Amino acid sequence: MFIPLKQKYSIIITFLILVVVICPGSSFGYGYKRNEDPLITVFKSVIFYGKKDDWTRVESDINTISDRIDDVRNIFEVDLKSKLDAGISQHNFQEVIKVMANLVFLAIREKYYWNLTEGLQVFARAKVRLRLAEEYYTLLLAGNVRRYDKLNDTKFHDEVFNKFLEARKALGSLGFLGAGDVSPRPDEFLIITKEIEQKLLIVFPYFENGKEITY
Repeated sequence: MFIPLKQKYSIIITFLILVVVICPGSSFGYGYKRNEDPLITVFKSVIFYGKKDDWTRVESDINTISDRIDDVRNIFEVDLKSKLDAGISQHNFQEVIKVMANLVFLAIREKYYWNLTEGLQVFARAKVRLRLAEEYYTLLLAGNVRRYDKLNDTKFHDEVFNKFLEARKALGSLGFLGAGDVSPRPDEFLIITKEIEQKLLIVFPYFENGKEITY
């Protein structure tokens, strides 16, 4: 069945709203308990209060993650703040959700960025960052990817899931008491994460990818 491109994107955004509200998941990084990472909680709150037209609350909640917005701007040179402000001032719910999803994508990229900047040399930090990146995908974007797969007869979700598994292996291993340790493979990690990004940009073509980083 042929679905016009504009209608397809509208369907995807609507599905994103439903999935983020009902999708279970876990978060155990940087001191956050299950589902308590601010990016996750604020995204869900923006959906909840945006649907109620409580734009004061939406703006207030987004302001609590201004540091995240600043971080991705500083690294990737993408200004999401002005777009969020415009969407809020216009009470444009769909636009705000699209920009928030773009923030999630860039937050995933940011986790890769810090891992690659460190050359995967700090295993504990690299593992936590990758776990958070995978969780952002699983909780906030994966539902839309599955929906896209269904509409287009693709298998991007399975491919992204498998790429995350490969990325974990590329981190290496500490072994046990120094025995059986495996060295990290940052070059391989870079290739794998780029493939994840490329698939997400196909599903979400309106995402701003930002500055290309050379490691």
